[in-house]
Amino acid sequence: MSEELRSDNRRQGLFDEIRRLHSDDTLLRDPSEPPIKTGDLKKTTKTRKKNVTLGPTRERCFQLTKVAIEYLERFSQVKVRRSFPLTSVECVEEDQDSPQVFRLVFPTTIIVLEASSPEDAIDWVQKIRVVWAQWHTTPTSIDSMLCTSTSTEAEHPEEHSLRTSADEVASDGAVAEEPADFPSYVPSDQDTLKYKNSWRRGLIKRKVQQHPPHLERLLSNKHIESKAYEKLHGEYAMIKYPHKKWLIPREKLLCIDKNNLHIMWRRSGLSNFHMSNTLPLHLVWEIREGQWTKWFHHFPYEEVEGQSFSLIFEEEKHGGRYVGLSSLDIICDRPTHYKEWIEGLVALISGPRQSMWNTLYPSTDPSILWLKRLWTTKHSDHHEIPERVTMALLFAIHPSYDVRLAKEHIRIAHHHQCSPTINYGHALLWDGFTLLFNLMCENGKLLQLFKSYTKAYSTLGLTKEEFGDFLIEECSWRRGDCTKATLQKIMRQHDHHHKSFKKYAAKNKPLEFNIAMTKPLLSYAGFLSFLRSSDNAAFEKEEQLEVMDQPLSHYFINSSHNTYLDGDQLKGTSSCEAYVRALLQGCRCIEIDCWDAARRDAIIVYHGLTLTTKLDFTAVIGTVRDYAFHTSLYPVIISIENHCSPDNQKVMAKLFIEIMGDVLCIENLVETEDRERLPSPIELQGKIILKGTFKKEVKAAMATVPSETTYLVKSKSAFIPDEQLTPDENQNMVSIYGLDAPKMVAQDDQETTFVEDTVKDLENLIVYCRSITIKPWSWSKQKETSVSEMFSFGEPAAMKLCKHSSKEMLACTERQLVRTYPKGTRFDSSNYDPTLMWGCGMHMVALNFQTPDVWMHLNQGFFRQNGGCGYVLKPEVMRRSSQSSVEYSPFMTEPHPDIPTVDLEIKLISGQQLCPYKKKGVSLTVDIKTYGIPADIAVMPQASHDSAFWPQWENGRFVYNRRKILMPELCLVYFRVEVQYKIGSPQLFGQNCIPLLNLKPGVKFIPLRTSGGELIQGSGLFVKISKETSMSAASISASAPAAKLHSRPRLMHQANVEESLNLN
Repeated sequence: MSEELRSDNRRQGLFDEIRRLHSDDTLLRDPSEPPIKTGDLKKTTKTRKKNVTLGPTRERCFQLTKVAIEYLERFSQVKVRRSFPLTSVECVEEDQDSPQVFRLVFPTTIIVLEASSPEDAIDWVQKIRVVWAQWHTTPTSIDSMLCTSTSTEAEHPEEHSLRTSADEVASDGAVAEEPADFPSYVPSDQDTLKYKNSWRRGLIKRKVQQHPPHLERLLSNKHIESKAYEKLHGEYAMIKYPHKKWLIPREKLLCIDKNNLHIMWRRSGLSNFHMSNTLPLHLVWEIREGQWTKWFHHFPYEEVEGQSFSLIFEEEKHGGRYVGLSSLDIICDRPTHYKEWIEGLVALISGPRQSMWNTLYPSTDPSILWLKRLWTTKHSDHHEIPERVTMALLFAIHPSYDVRLAKEHIRIAHHHQCSPTINYGHALLWDGFTLLFNLMCENGKLLQLFKSYTKAYSTLGLTKEEFGDFLIEECSWRRGDCTKATLQKIMRQHDHHHKSFKKYAAKNKPLEFNIAMTKPLLSYAGFLSFLRSSDNAAFEKEEQLEVMDQPLSHYFINSSHNTYLDGDQLKGTSSCEAYVRALLQGCRCIEIDCWDAARRDAIIVYHGLTLTTKLDFTAVIGTVRDYAFHTSLYPVIISIENHCSPDNQKVMAKLFIEIMGDVLCIENLVETEDRERLPSPIELQGKIILKGTFKKEVKAAMATVPSETTYLVKSKSAFIPDEQLTPDENQNMVSIYGLDAPKMVAQDDQETTFVEDTVKDLENLIVYCRSITIKPWSWSKQKETSVSEMFSFGEPAAMKLCKHSSKEMLACTERQLVRTYPKGTRFDSSNYDPTLMWGCGMHMVALNFQTPDVWMHLNQGFFRQNGGCGYVLKPEVMRRSSQSSVEYSPFMTEPHPDIPTVDLEIKLISGQQLCPYKKKGVSLTVDIKTYGIPADIAVMPQASHDSAFWPQWENGRFVYNRRKILMPELCLVYFRVEVQYKIGSPQLFGQNCIPLLNLKPGVKFIPLRTSGGELIQGSGLFVKISKETSMSAASISASAPAAKLHSRPRLMHQANVEESLNLN
């Protein structure tokens, strides 16, 4: 399609959309239609609580329409200056002292109006009450509930004396003067009683609406026991550290928004916050007290270290090539403020880090949370945002949005609000702001799906019965789960923020609006909120854990390669923060490369013979001890790449014992109890296991290359300042730039090429993971080795064994641990495909955690199951391959009799917010692919779209359809979205990897993650997932117990296990 034709289609679609908005929006009154009443009135505004007059009394031209009371610009009879929706008016009062004065009572204010004569005032009051009564008519059951609560005349006679009976209004002849097309209304007895008792409803409303709009507190209270965070809603003047070496720390005003979603900071001279100066609390990994980050190291203020803290979070580095931990470093101005912030943050950010959506509002629509974050940075003291700010926000969300359509949507959102605004123009309250967002997401396939189930109230929403039918037919819910209480709770929660949308859906018809507000109906906006929330999650509950009483060799273990690196393998930075990030992500096998330092009895950690910076060995193992069990209580394996002399190996052994203490595993249960299998993760809870070469022969003797620049990150456990290092350790790295690459990386696929004989002191600490090498390789010799011995293979050797000896490798991995690592030529820290190694049963497939490529995404998705504990139980055929009647092979092309197959179909429906914030000129592509054993790899035709905010795809055009997935327990479904700018190559916007067994069928919202694995608020794909399991004829006839799809035994995680561990 040519660019001109595409532009014409977009222009025509814009005109059609504006025409549709005008045809549906009956609130935007036709200028030819006369208002119900027009006249000049004197206006005075007062506060309701203290009766304080706001501003002088002014004469304005007012007009009464079907839905609002408006007054016009001073020199204009057309342009509306302010509008007061009748839905926000609590009552109309007459002043008995002044017959020509009457009052409009709102939740927080009172508008006093003075007419030219008492007769004119009575006429205004009567007509306002008639129109008002239409918007406040409710079903009889609701009315009787309101009426029987209290007796207003007996308790508050002074309140009742200010109001005129609605019967008088109905009997007045002035009502007949309304326009012919205006429907007449005769109040009933229930309406009369309701009008009399409106003061009671007004008191309730006044208590709610005097405060800014908050998210629902229904679920947050049980997560927060302390209310210490409430003090942090006020602004504090504190010192914030910049993340640039040439800048100095400066004073900022910091606070937490009233919904506890993010931390905000600004300069003292600015009035508003910016999204770039916020840190979402769900992204915070750790609260670190003291000055323990590199930015504090650059600008140390030791005299106020007791008032300093850091918030640790993840961010991209080097243009997105790598990811690592960063920090928000703060110094409080006084100790009392420091105590308040620490107590408040601990109350909000407590417990282990969750790998899915970590928030105080777990069932709330993530788009609502994201909109609330935008709202809190822009709204004024009146809890509303003016039109110009709304326009700026709108184009930040959707940069390619048409200006005319944006203005039209803002105007519609303003006029459909249910409460009055303070600012002039089309200012938006919170419910109007959410309506504006929903107007942008109104058209599309989901709207057609929604309308296909709305039968009783086609424009208002779904009834409980219709919503239950949708859940059963489209979301694969069981009928027993669709109880009335459950449906009502879901509908009430997800329609909480969409009152204005209900008014918009009612097309300004009072009867339909009252039905929408009183009957349990789920609007289209609430329907979208439900689809995006965790109530309709595509991922199974992550707190469900598998049984952990199997031997270690029956689990896949989340493993890292060269964990200390933050960048490439040649001149990247080494950091203790890399160990922190890996352990907090659930990594259970880390690597430490140990080398002799120039100073005697000193050990350093770095990538040997390269330009990478160095770490102190004591600081590294202290960091590992501190963070080993924050995320998971199951054992951590430390892979030691030993290049130290015998004397320093003795020092290593001594430091391990002194720093690790009782956490270090030094008892071999295999030898002491004469076992034939390794212990289970549950038996080794809270233990650190050392892995190292056991009696390795020296292959070559090489002198240590003089070290380059040493950079140490402070650890809570140990820290050696730079001034205590020798001059050789601090020399500039430029002095060895002349080395060519082959000499700098003179290592083959064996990790221990330059390893000396391991001394006895260190050997005694290596009990379960004794790495040995058999040369030449022999499977017969491998069978003679102990289960406490393991094997490590480089990437080329592992690939070769998988392709040519997969059967032998499966037998080996049943009883012994096997680890693989990337080949030495991956200087850029790139990764390799781990799925083939998993298919052959290899336990520890070590990857470079700092590189966010597709293989790292697969690793994160695979170990996100089982609660993110770092251990995943292997399939039954891998744990019992010798007992299977038919041999299993990762290269099989036909179904295995003991493994049920899965037919998977994924239909791409639409996307939401697939464009970066404030990025214009974006087109996108969507890829859906499955990874696993070679026979299970498949891909959907690539889907592209020019609109990145709310793209829609044709039915049946982009469908992933895969029949008979042979190994569903190892199959991963990978979603990937790339954006294309006018200049440059495509860039990754978001991704998500979900194990097939954890993927739930039905209409789902797939939330997208950053390259590092953090969730992107409000961004995702709507898909329709169909998943069917089929059994082979042999397995059905044999009734094999291993033929169950969910053959892994599961149990719930013991929450109190940590209390029984002594980790001191």
